[in-house]
Amino acid sequence: MSLFEWFGLKRGDSRRRAAEARELAGDLAGAVELYLEAGMPDDAARVLLLRADAERSVEKRIAFCASAFRTAESPELKRAALGRKAMLAFDLVRAREASAMRSEVLAVARELEAAGELERAADAYALVGDAESETRVLAAAGAIDRLEERLRVSMTTERDQRELAAALTRIADLDRMAERREAIAVAEAWVGGGRGGEQVADALRAIRARLLAGPLLSIELGGALVRCALGDEVTIGRGEATLVIASRAVSRTHVRIRRGPSGIEVEDLGTRNGTTLAGARLTTPLPVGRGVQILLGGEVPCAIAPGIGQGCVVEIAGERFTAPLGDLPVGPWRLRLDRAGASAFVALKTPPGAPPPFLGDYQLAPSVELCAGDAIAASRGGTPVFRLPAAGQAASMRRDGGAEGGPA
Repeated sequence: MSLFEWFGLKRGDSRRRAAEARELAGDLAGAVELYLEAGMPDDAARVLLLRADAERSVEKRIAFCASAFRTAESPELKRAALGRKAMLAFDLVRAREASAMRSEVLAVARELEAAGELERAADAYALVGDAESETRVLAAAGAIDRLEERLRVSMTTERDQRELAAALTRIADLDRMAERREAIAVAEAWVGGGRGGEQVADALRAIRARLLAGPLLSIELGGALVRCALGDEVTIGRGEATLVIASRAVSRTHVRIRRGPSGIEVEDLGTRNGTTLAGARLTTPLPVGRGVQILLGGEVPCAIAPGIGQGCVVEIAGERFTAPLGDLPVGPWRLRLDRAGASAFVALKTPPGAPPPFLGDYQLAPSVELCAGDAIAASRGGTPVFRLPAAGQAASMRRDGGAEGGPA
């Protein structure tokens, strides 16, 4: 041994003793520096881990563990430092789970796995939904019970996802084929069954938003925009009526128009201000005949005249309505107001022997439910026989002066 090597050993030995003295005195920062100067990185890393234990701040504890990992030479000590850093980081991201980024959690999971903390790594992978990595590390850890549970959950999740996809496809197909009542039933059964799935709830809301519930309906037929009042009878009034008139002189339900034994008739419903014809107050149902001009509540004029088929046309407050008083003929088909409990549907009915209707490329069933935006044709991809304007489109067409008429 040369003289220089001997002096080097003595100097290193003195620094080691000085480092140990600093450590015993509680000067951990000074001890780290002296251990490094003495060429003892593992001791320096060990003291860095002691400094991590003494810190209250999780972020500072993580920083000391990371420094210990970089400093240590021993594989065992490096793994221990990495494991402690990763577990502290995992506790931190789990505490702020909602705001933690996926990349952060995945980085922690990989560090836990590298440090041999396999079950904690599985927890981290589960936090970001990485089922494949979770299963892999559980298998490596020999955690049979957790692995079986993970596989059971995975199978259940895959089954639920398949069933959700099938339900969404079924709802979309029924919607495309205008079988909206069945589409709503499928969606409601899914949502009501507590199976979750915001996508199904969104699909249900979308169909309901477009669904036509009547009794008032705008229909584009033969280039004309027709306003219809569906149902076997039509009421006019200020509140609970088919046609609502904003006049205090009119009762909430003032008159009723329907088909009687001798044809179409209009009847005052025992109102306070009454209904008059040429100054005479109505006390019994009045036959419409070829048409009548009546006055509601002494101030609101209303004209009722026969329409095409067995219905009539009502003109009131500057608007004109076609009232079929039953089914509304549109081409070879019929529109009808159907009720099911608290729900109402505008149904398209195909009489026996009539050609089937088409919505786009889909041939429709003999009875379907219509939505705003539907265009019904007599052949696949053909020119529509009639359209149901999308939300807001009918009002725009009226403002632009679109013609109004009766159904052909």
